[in-house]
Amino acid sequence: MKPSFVRRMAVPAVCLLAVAVVTGLLAFWTAARQLALLDGFCTALVTRAPGTADAIYALVKDGTFAGQEAPGILAALGYRPGDFAAGTGWLFAVAGAALALGLALLGGTFFLSRRAAHRQRQQLIRLLEAARTGQPLPLLTGDGMAEGSYARLADEIQKTVTELALTRQEAVRARDRFAQNLANIAHQLKTPLTALSLAAQSAGVDSMAAPLARLTGLEESLLLLARLDTGALPLHPEPCDLYTLLMMAADNLESLAESAGVTLDIPELEPIPVTCDPDWTTEALLNLMKNCVEHAPAGSAVRCSCRRNALYTEVVLQDAGAGFSPADLDHLFERFYRGEHPSPHSTGLGLAIAKELLERQNALVHAENAPDGGGRFVVRFYG
Repeated sequence: MKPSFVRRMAVPAVCLLAVAVVTGLLAFWTAARQLALLDGFCTALVTRAPGTADAIYALVKDGTFAGQEAPGILAALGYRPGDFAAGTGWLFAVAGAALALGLALLGGTFFLSRRAAHRQRQQLIRLLEAARTGQPLPLLTGDGMAEGSYARLADEIQKTVTELALTRQEAVRARDRFAQNLANIAHQLKTPLTALSLAAQSAGVDSMAAPLARLTGLEESLLLLARLDTGALPLHPEPCDLYTLLMMAADNLESLAESAGVTLDIPELEPIPVTCDPDWTTEALLNLMKNCVEHAPAGSAVRCSCRRNALYTEVVLQDAGAGFSPADLDHLFERFYRGEHPSPHSTGLGLAIAKELLERQNALVHAENAPDGGGRFVVRFYG
């Protein structure tokens, strides 16, 4: 039902209600006027000829009346305006019919307008949901979307959502182009790096081993980021034991921790089930542990703790270093961000990769400073 039709129904409904009220007031005023005229006549007659009072009293006492206080003889005897409403019954009938019809039209108008408004709201909700999920935008049709109380709002929402959808599509295309270029760069680096590594090994130049290893790690990180951006990285969630994943990550960092004089303290835990891709989750945990090892002072330990509740399973990795500076906390997981005191071998990609790998598996990670000193990473696995 269009709002214009609803408004056309509302006009006669209001008019009928007005007719009912006016007719009822007119009927009541007519009866009250008749009572007032007759009461005034009788009162004046008794005042001028007191001897006629007995006759008037005897005449009016022949009826049955309800009590009502009012000045005058008839009112004192209990007469009401309705007792003198003879001939005005049609007015009350008209008023009643107009009132009933007016209320029916008004109720129907209210129901139809509410239904139309509800359908309009549902269309707007579907439009916003489509924009949020990247689906094709539905057309706003029917139910008076071109007019009515929601017309302007619907028009503005559709314009804004359309612009946002176009912007989103362009951003996705730009991201895909960037990821493709990143992948191409990584592939182009792979061949010369391999050749340099083989040449260095043949020549016995040990001083080139560390820089080449760093460049190789950078090339692998760039390729991984490109695969994440294009959605080309396959993730295969399966039931895993979190303690086993932590031990696998720690084993890969054993040589780095020993050279730094840092101990990886992972207490033996009972099986803690989580659903995730074991390989890529281990990679993410390894990157977080590596950051802790790189910032922990020699002779200290990187501690790990786990706990589980009804909502999530939590892992905390904490070092005994100086902690994170306030300026770094909001940017630690940004790509290529190295902070105020970066590790000499840091590329600024490890934490960004860890965050994306975890978030794509229904897990969240954040960094904070521990109350007892040092920085720590908190990972929560949901589901």
